Order: sequence, then structure tokens, then C-alpha cells
Amino acid sequence: MRPAAVRGAPQWLRGLLSEEFFDACAAHPGERKNDKNLFCVDCATALCRHCLPHEPAHDVLQIWKYASCFVVRVDDLRLFDCAGIQSHAVSDHEVVFLNERTARKRSASAENPCAACARPLASGHDYCSLFCKVKHLGESEHGLRRALRVRRQEEAAAPEPQGGKRRSSPASDAGPSCGGSLRKRSRKQPEPERAPFC
Repeated sequence: MRPAAVRGAPQWLRGLLSEEFFDACAAHPGERKNDKNLFCVDCATALCRHCLPHEPAHDVLQIWKYASCFVVRVDDLRLFDCAGIQSHAVSDHEVVFLNERTARKRSASAENPCAACARPLASGHDYCSLFCKVKHLGESEHGLRRALRVRRQEEAAAPEPQGGKRRSSPASDAGPSCGGSLRKRSRKQPEPERAPFC
């Protein structure tokens, strides 16, 4: 991947877009079904099913294959705004392609071309993949920053330094190591409490 295509992108996003998924995991060479189809956002690295359970506080994405390309569920990609990326319905889930697709002919004269690679798109969309949105926004000043999201609990828990700036999210830097106890993060939300009847 060209450096200009990910200008301003945090390490986790660069890793997600450059990783070769579904290769055999080097940490578990003797295990069956050891293909790397998971991605740790905090560690910016690909994992296989035998690397789980994962660190509880870490954000783990499931990577899927659709039309021979890597895709991720929009609902799982909570740290990036996928608005404008053409999505596809796969098994009742909305997914987006990670990388630009090369099979279909590009045409700048198409009615609705991708803003980054000129691939023809359905109306109402600006990009064919996550890569194309990152590339296009990365070439404009402060464009990519608006698409990045910060975890709500980290934003609320981050102490306010004397200078007035908040501490950056761990996912935007190298992040903690995946070593040690590994457990996948639970997505279950606590039940809301009901108001008493008067």
C-alpha cells in the first residue's frame, strides 16, 4: 500500500488495510483452521481462532470473505464512520469491502464513480471500499480525522491534562501488546433500569 493512501491514519487502520487475512497463523502452525480471520484493533495485528480468547479490553474485528475479497461488518467497525461507502448485505449483515476492488472496469465518465478509484457505484455512494475512503480523505487536510471515532468510555475516562488536551485513544497509537491472557470482548449491554410506578 502506498504511504500517501493512509496519510494521517492511525496504526490500527493502516494495519487493517494492509494485512493479508486468511493466511496461516505463524503462532499456531500445527492447528487446524488456523487462518487469520480476526483483527485486534488495539494491537493492530491479525489473529486466528486459536489466539482467542482475547484481552477483554481489546476490540476484535471478525473479517469475512465476500466475492473473494475481505469485508467487515459495518456494525463492528465502531471506530470509523463508514458513511458514503457502498455496503452489501451478507447473511443479514451490512458489510463493506476493506480494499479497492480491481475486477470491474473503472470509468471516470461513469454516472457515479468512486471518488478514489473511479469504479462505477450505485447512486448515493461515494466510495467502493474502506481503503478508498481513507485514501480520498487522507489526501485532504483534516478530512480523515472527521471520519475517525473515539471509544466513548475512553473519552469519558481519559483524565484532563493541565494543558487542556485529552489523552489520545490507545487504538490510535501502537496500543498494548496482545501477550498474556486473551479473551474476546463481550458485546452484551447492561439492562436499563425501569422507573418505579407511582
